[in-house]
Amino acid sequence: MGVSAIANTGAFLLFFIAAILLALSTTCTALNITKSLAPYSDYSTLSDLFRKTKLTGAINRRQTITILALDNSSIQSITDRSSDELRKILMNHIILDYYDRQKIQKLGKKSALLTTLYQTTGSAINQQGFVNITRIARGEVVFGSAVKGAPLVGKLLGSVISQPFNLSVLHISTPIVAPGFGDAILAPPPPPGSSKSPAAAPKKSPSSPGPSEEEEDEDEAESPSPSESPAESPKAGKAKAKSRSESPPEPDSDEDDDAEEPTSSASSRVVWLRVGVAAVIGLIASLVAF
Repeated sequence: MGVSAIANTGAFLLFFIAAILLALSTTCTALNITKSLAPYSDYSTLSDLFRKTKLTGAINRRQTITILALDNSSIQSITDRSSDELRKILMNHIILDYYDRQKIQKLGKKSALLTTLYQTTGSAINQQGFVNITRIARGEVVFGSAVKGAPLVGKLLGSVISQPFNLSVLHISTPIVAPGFGDAILAPPPPPGSSKSPAAAPKKSPSSPGPSEEEEDEDEAESPSPSESPAESPKAGKAKAKSRSESPPEPDSDEDDDAEEPTSSASSRVVWLRVGVAAVIGLIASLVAF
């Protein structure tokens, strides 16, 4: 009878402590986008618009997310939109995965499709719920709607917040407005003396003699599923000629490689909490055996 009482007590303690540690673990990894952006006054308008469009809660419920952030100056071009249009546009700036500058540079291909929060609404058509990310010459990175023919308008300017592998906030130059979400916002004109124009989203060339590797990639990216990892998109037509003279891109890295060195304090706390759970289980198992 004494052994049975000890066993019952040990089991109760085990579940009680595990529940507490699980709650603490969830708290440590919870996002608060308003609090995260508060120290960055240049993004106060974006934070306000998240609240006004009731997207703050949708962001905070995610454990892993990337925000394509517009500063107070760049975001003015869409602040006069209707609430419905503004909400759709902002949802397309919320990526449902973690991408910082290091992970972007590790992309095996120069183009990829990223799933956005708008894809989860079930209302997206013609890839409206995906964003195209493309690495162009000299290591520059641009974003745009994945809808076929949409321009790549949002140039990556820098990283604002990087908390692997929970929250990344990337500063981009221009709002991404998918076709069907209202009038598009074009990228600023190039400086005097430059003949560059905004890049167009990659599309298959009908004059190609046969299926190339890039065309096969596009076929796979035509209709990505929101339940799968975002499909990869082909290179832009102009980038094909340049790629022959460039060094081959780095090979795809496994998802495990991306998670080898979590450096955020939140991730560290979760690891220690899990170690604590294991230790408690071992201790109680020893008491029960005794």
